[in-house]
Amino acid sequence: MKIAAISSSLFVLMLVQSAFAQTLPSKIRGYKVYDAKVVVTNKTDTGYKETDADAAVKLTNFNLAGVGLSGVIVEVGADILSSSKAGDVEFMTFHDFRVNGVAINVEEYKQPFSFKKAESVSLPQPARITIKPTSLAKGAAKELTDPKKDWIVTGTVFVFGKFKKFGFSFKRVVPVKIDIKIKNLLQ
Repeated sequence: MKIAAISSSLFVLMLVQSAFAQTLPSKIRGYKVYDAKVVVTNKTDTGYKETDADAAVKLTNFNLAGVGLSGVIVEVGADILSSSKAGDVEFMTFHDFRVNGVAINVEEYKQPFSFKKAESVSLPQPARITIKPTSLAKGAAKELTDPKKDWIVTGTVFVFGKFKKFGFSFKRVVPVKIDIKIKNLLQ
C-alpha cells in the first residue's frame, strides 16, 4: 500500500513539474515564434527601464468606454518604439490577462499598423478590455477588503506580423509578457 502511494505521489510530482516546464510551440497560427526582448511600461513611468531591449511599449490613456449588462469596457492606447527592426503588425491576441489576480478579457486587436526602426508609433485604435460582471464582483470584493494603491496587470500579448531585418521580411509572432503596476483607477 505504501509503495503504491509513493509511486502515485512521484507520478503526480512529475506531471506538475512538466506542466510548469512547458514552453511555447515553434509556430502559432502558422507564424514562427520569435522571442524578442520587449519592455512594457505605463504612462506614469518617466522612461524606459532597459536600453538594450528590441522594443519598448508605453501604455497610455486608460479610458472608460462603456458600462452595460455584459460588463465594463475600458480602452487602452499604447506607444511603440522599436530599436532594431521595422515591420507590419497584422493583429494581436491576448492570453490570461489579470488585474490583481482577477481575470479580464482583452479583445483580439485586428487593426494592422506599420512601424519603423527608431521611430515611435501609436496604436491606430485603442485595445478594448471587457471586465465581466463576475470579475467585477470579485474585484470589488477585493477592493473593499484590501484596497490597493497600485494594481498589478499580468498576461501575455502575442504580436503577429511581418518583421523586416536586413531588407528581408519574416512572418513571426512575438510573445510579450506583461507584468506592470498601474495606478488604481478607482482612487
